[in-house]
Amino acid sequence: MFDRVNDLSDSLIGGGETDADLDPAAFAELLDNGEQPEHVLASDGVEHETDGRTTTVEPDGDHAAYLLATDERVVIILGDQPEEAEITFEMDAITTCEVDSGLLNETVVVGHDTESITFSPTAGDLESTATYVETVAETYRTVDDAIETAMERLDTLEERIRADEPTENRLVRTRSKLSEARHEAANAEMAPREKLGDRVTEAEREFERRYVTTWIERGEAALETAESTGEDDYEAFCRSYTTAATAADTLANVGERFDHVSESVIDRVEAFVEGVAGLDTGYVEASQDALDAARNADDPETAATRWLEAYRRFDAAHETDWDRTADLPELSTESELEGIAENTVEALVEHAERLEDEGENCEDDDAEAARSLYGQAADTLRDAQAVAEKWASVDDDPFETRLATLDEKIDRTKWEWGSPDAAE
Repeated sequence: MFDRVNDLSDSLIGGGETDADLDPAAFAELLDNGEQPEHVLASDGVEHETDGRTTTVEPDGDHAAYLLATDERVVIILGDQPEEAEITFEMDAITTCEVDSGLLNETVVVGHDTESITFSPTAGDLESTATYVETVAETYRTVDDAIETAMERLDTLEERIRADEPTENRLVRTRSKLSEARHEAANAEMAPREKLGDRVTEAEREFERRYVTTWIERGEAALETAESTGEDDYEAFCRSYTTAATAADTLANVGERFDHVSESVIDRVEAFVEGVAGLDTGYVEASQDALDAARNADDPETAATRWLEAYRRFDAAHETDWDRTADLPELSTESELEGIAENTVEALVEHAERLEDEGENCEDDDAEAARSLYGQAADTLRDAQAVAEKWASVDDDPFETRLATLDEKIDRTKWEWGSPDAAE
């Protein structure tokens, strides 16, 4: 296997130091996995510097030392043991490739911050080899830097998805960096385009896998919360459901939009999207029913209850951007909510006044019942105040005065029903 390298050493030591004799193909059998030899230099030895310490490496006997530049590495090989690389630099790690032309000889320095070799060739085309190494190493680094930046942006993108924060800008920036890496690989002058393209493909595969997986995990968790939320927890339902709906919309047609997503992930996405469908319709219908019931109520208590339910449903949807999420059924929170809030405050105030009147009517005969009615009136007014404070068009100034009056009546009924200590 190593006859050609040995023959090469013999010819060089024997005085046949010509570029024609120095053939990179002689080293092809030493390489694996499709690595291609491109340039080779020969010398008597090489200086190897590691962390500031320099040693001289020389082959034994009548053999030469070789600097072999492949499409993936720069390798130092000793002719007396060609089956094993003495020193290796991966192309993507090389940051230095400098030629020094002195009076007596020329040298090339190849390496990075902590390790380098100094090679003084006695045969081979130094300028072509150095140009090749410098160009290919720079291309590798450019592609890898773009991929690394894309992966850093993907880390941030995943965090924003999990935190339910806007992601569109991060998605575009991540993909643009992968496109930049793809462009650099496809237009490489000397570097192996196919191998660099494989690196980009692997990064794209990792990006798609993590992006889709993060969205589906976020969506499935939100869907589970929406399905298990109690009937009266409108805010929790809307918050979790709109998140699930956004995830479903983001992942729609994932098999057509992404090139590297596995069939098992596509099946999982489809099951999730199917699970999301329908929950929105139920919430919209229940919200509309509450609004219709409020408008048709014929007594203050029913009106107050139904208006408050309708308000809370529409307000929860509004707070979670229902009208701007995916393709959800319309709730018209932007146009209707202010009117619903006004009607809700009016209905609650009217109901509170009725409760207060009932308390006054029965206070002389049943102070305890009156105190309960005054308490209900105060709670109802506080609900009205909470709605009024949120909507500037509703005047909330009178509430504090009314609540203070009710507190006085509650205290008065404590005295009438029994001693203050007993009432406590």
